[in-house]
Amino acid sequence: MEKTLIIDTRKRCLKLLTAFLLGTACYLPARAQQDPIYSQYSMNGMLINPAYPSIDQSASMTLIGRNQWVGVDGAPKTISFTFYTPFKETNTSVGFSAMNEKITVQSRTGLNFHVSQRVDLNENLRLALGLKVGMSQFRENNSALTTTDPIFAQNESYFKSEVGFGFALFADKFYIGLSSPTFQSFDVGNKVNKIVYNTHYYLTAGYLFDAGENVKVKPNFVVRKVKGSPLGIDFNTSVLIKELVWLGASWRSEKSIGALVQVQLNSNLMVGYSYDTPMSSNLKGAQSVSHEIMLNYRFQWSGTERELVPRYF
Repeated sequence: MEKTLIIDTRKRCLKLLTAFLLGTACYLPARAQQDPIYSQYSMNGMLINPAYPSIDQSASMTLIGRNQWVGVDGAPKTISFTFYTPFKETNTSVGFSAMNEKITVQSRTGLNFHVSQRVDLNENLRLALGLKVGMSQFRENNSALTTTDPIFAQNESYFKSEVGFGFALFADKFYIGLSSPTFQSFDVGNKVNKIVYNTHYYLTAGYLFDAGENVKVKPNFVVRKVKGSPLGIDFNTSVLIKELVWLGASWRSEKSIGALVQVQLNSNLMVGYSYDTPMSSNLKGAQSVSHEIMLNYRFQWSGTERELVPRYF
């Protein structure tokens, strides 16, 4: 009996750790559940703004894997895939995204359809509007806890619809976007074990400077707002050398810094890596760093005559 009590206590602690990690998975307070945060948004903007595909004139698919807080047992692991393509000559782009995130015994799998429309305001200035609809499945693999506590004795699964929208104003040298990729608030779980997902808002902007014949500099920022949490801000600066290599550094208001490198292997294929670390770690005994790998491929359907132009945002 005493041994069983000890085991159940340990499992309860693991469950509490799950709730803690869910609440702070992206360095935000536990009062609000935050969608996954990435470091290489600039090359995968559709994850936070459904209008983003209209900024790119070519078809693109991106795969990102993120391992957060390496060394922390049960820390978030996320993988996402996005694809979009222009639809003939209508200035409309369509695409879809898929995401899976696991935090201890909790996991989330989302599938979404995206559509965006570009409107040419004048010769240089354009406006894009985007919409996202889909569904996510939330799972609790409570059997992995091997606990006799009736609250956590059974596996659970919940389905929730997803709706998001976004706007983007852009030209060749700048962009600014406002979006809500998770617009509705909802909760999953029971009264004892409930996780709340709140509305998310993002403000993004960036500018491209020519700093020489073979050098371009791109400062940009991301402002995140989730109900019940303070503002989250990312400041990033990247340098493009000879249209081949991006080198970047970032600062996050939740007291973390990062660096990234992205290499254009050819006109179609880019690979990237980012490294994030907190400026002060509260996770003793763990490395507390995060790694992110990105693979992007841009292409055109056979028979199209449109040139594959470089993408800077």
